[in-house]
Amino acid sequence: MSLFGKRQVRAEDDALLMGRGRFIDDIRLPGMLHVAIVRSAAARAKIRVNVEAARASDDVVAVITAGDLPASARVLPDCHPNPALPDPREPPVLADGEVRYVGEPICAVVARDRYLAEDGADLVEVEYETMPAIIDIEAALTAASPLVHTDVPLNRAAQIKLATGNTDQAFGAAHHIVRDRLTIQRGAGQAMETRGIVANWDRYQQKMVVWNVSQVPYVHRAAIAKALKLDEISVQVLNGDVGGGFGYKGLTYTEDLLIPVIAQMLEQPIKWIEDRAEHLIASYHERTQIHELEMALDANGRILGVRGRFLHDNGAYVPWGPVVPLLTAVNIPGPYKVPNFTVECDIVYTNTVPVAPVRGAGRPQACYVMERLLDAAGREMNIDAADLRRLNLIPPDDYPYELGFISRDGTRRTYDSGNVPALLERALDLVDYTERRQLQAKAPADGPMVGIGIACCVEDTGLGPYEEVGMSIEADGSVTVRMGTPSQGQGQRTAFAQIAADAFDIPFDKVRVVAGNTEEVRYSIGTFASRAGVVTGSAVHQAAQQMKDRALGFAAALLQTKTDALMFRDGAVVLADDTSRGVTLSEIVETSLGESGAPLALREFGPGMSVTGSFSPATNTFATGCHVAVVEVDLQTCKVNIIKYAAVEDFGNLANPLITDGQVLGGIALGIGNTFFEKVEYDEDGQILTGTFMDYLMATTMDMPRVDIDYVATPSPLNPLGMKGAGQGGTIPVPAVLSAAIDDAVRREGFRLRHAPFSESDLFQLLAESGPPLTKGAK
Repeated sequence: MSLFGKRQVRAEDDALLMGRGRFIDDIRLPGMLHVAIVRSAAARAKIRVNVEAARASDDVVAVITAGDLPASARVLPDCHPNPALPDPREPPVLADGEVRYVGEPICAVVARDRYLAEDGADLVEVEYETMPAIIDIEAALTAASPLVHTDVPLNRAAQIKLATGNTDQAFGAAHHIVRDRLTIQRGAGQAMETRGIVANWDRYQQKMVVWNVSQVPYVHRAAIAKALKLDEISVQVLNGDVGGGFGYKGLTYTEDLLIPVIAQMLEQPIKWIEDRAEHLIASYHERTQIHELEMALDANGRILGVRGRFLHDNGAYVPWGPVVPLLTAVNIPGPYKVPNFTVECDIVYTNTVPVAPVRGAGRPQACYVMERLLDAAGREMNIDAADLRRLNLIPPDDYPYELGFISRDGTRRTYDSGNVPALLERALDLVDYTERRQLQAKAPADGPMVGIGIACCVEDTGLGPYEEVGMSIEADGSVTVRMGTPSQGQGQRTAFAQIAADAFDIPFDKVRVVAGNTEEVRYSIGTFASRAGVVTGSAVHQAAQQMKDRALGFAAALLQTKTDALMFRDGAVVLADDTSRGVTLSEIVETSLGESGAPLALREFGPGMSVTGSFSPATNTFATGCHVAVVEVDLQTCKVNIIKYAAVEDFGNLANPLITDGQVLGGIALGIGNTFFEKVEYDEDGQILTGTFMDYLMATTMDMPRVDIDYVATPSPLNPLGMKGAGQGGTIPVPAVLSAAIDDAVRREGFRLRHAPFSESDLFQLLAESGPPLTKGAK
């Protein structure tokens, strides 16, 4: 294959760089009306809503409250049922008599433009009978706590328990045990483009057309059809260009149903564009967890077992089952041999924004707690961080490696392939680990302190159940690929064109990839969970194989030979032993269509050159990675400077390493934000204190170090391309590796980072509370 694996420049970028992108707010339809949403100003309250003044305004077209919605559109449908949560509390489309978090939608005001809609929203009067907010997840589980939902005791949405081996026996035989309490704070997605929806009801065709920024347009199609009591074929969902998704755009929001319902009610096009203030307080959040874990080791530092409990803040509702805490639980062992493992999780309701997957999706928390335990063990047992990991990483000969419990997809969790020891050694080489350790030992006590951190991770990728791809050869010999997985910047048009171009030995620019339209293919799941490259890419491959077989059949008949005597060459099918004889792809298309009024020349093949292929993975494939960071910490200012960063990843075979580099760099940038900056804070009344970019901070180019990226591939045996997902591996280890490096730099008694994110002020406080420097050689 000449294009698969090549650093092909992205086909998407020219239009975006020249300002020709087509984003949701670019859509203008005749007679379009605009919506502003009145959101709750209280975290927990009984409400009475008076909309008379707004409805009386000449500038307001309509005001929609919960009572105006059809019964089928008052609660988000359970589009992602999960047996672990048999009775989820799904968000109401509009609050009806009670609100449960600041930012919850109460009513929608419709006007001729957004300014008038906002003015109309100001006329809506909401009377709040406030009640104590439930914010602290530990307090929420006590008998004395008020309840977010009155019929859910102890605010416990669900429980998760995983166990394998005999942890009690392992801890009884341990030479050394480390324990820790670790906290990961809440963060937000904050894509460059906020959410938005345009809906248009065609009453003549009885069809709803919706433009969205969704990662899962087919899921939204099903939800909208259910809400409007339509067949799915009567709902079309379109995606243009999307300015980032990161997981939290992969769920159904209340607005996803509300806007189409209003469009059908008023029989006019309706637009709603979320502003940044709404995005900060109403788009789904992620991450808050509190872990109390312990690790048992033998005298040499080999892990005997891990056990403990953690709490997960799920916010006020459950928009997509217990996905985030479940992913945390199953990923805690990481790429290490943990023969005995027990973990329990309580999923807790609070009066905060609901929680959904954001890039990493529970895995950064798992990596953080596992690596922090290893760092504590290394320090207490005086074992070098690299040596401790060499001792405990799963050796390559042990793959496929079964962990002993059920994975997210319901199958036995089994790592299909990997070689993390090789990733570790390559990452250590990239930072000159041995030399840096020697320089660290000789560093003067009065200068900036240098530290090195190591973190290894696993990511389950290529989530099923399927993807479908349509493929056709056009009259000019070009190839069109039609798929259901939309792009939010991942470069799918490029990578999938590379796969198709290779199959037919045609130039890259002779392939057109079409997505973002639920009428292109009948079945699709979406772009999330690092699955598009694996599942859709494999579906492209399968469709190409079907199309090749069809083209070979036509060519064999036309050339009067057997199919195994033919090959593809430069947009034609030629004889393998005489490449001067052949038929072009365009000639095959012409033959397949025949002439009007005349019988087909090759009737047994049927008309046209169009096929539909699909791929259904048997289970997840597992990507792995190792990051090593070298930091410099100024003990006077607590400024942290990342002076060297290496990321070595195993994503299997890479369709396009240039795109993958971008995925890794973007992931690391988000991980740096998760480590130092991105933190949603609430006060005791449930008011968000980080509701602007003055307060909610993110990493910038000034915070991003130069990153040395490398790949060590162990191809997956679970798909025909040997690929693994690459969407989240860059993010997962970052808080763990930077925390380890800072701890290693400071090296003081009692100084240990136990929460993320943390600021320079947090470091200053920890330093003030810490003891004297550790002795030379202590880890």
